[in-house]
Amino acid sequence: MLGGKMQGLTKESLKKNSMLLPLFFCIGFGAFAATGYLLRLALRSPDVTWNTRSNPEPWNEYKDKDYKFISVRDTTNFRATPPQY
Repeated sequence: MLGGKMQGLTKESLKKNSMLLPLFFCIGFGAFAATGYLLRLALRSPDVTWNTRSNPEPWNEYKDKDYKFISVRDTTNFRATPPQY
């Protein structure tokens, strides 16, 4: 240790050990992506209810909707309709 600090965490030692930059970038990007995904799940998912007084059953809004993260094909024409007799 240099002066009580770990190597690679000061500007001078990071210049000497420049191969730590991709490691810091990958860890930072992974933490950012994981936090963003957790926020998306908490705010956009129909399974999570923040206010139960205004809408006690929010999952009923998504009864006829797809809420997949990525939809590969358009399923608007594939909706099941009851038979017309």
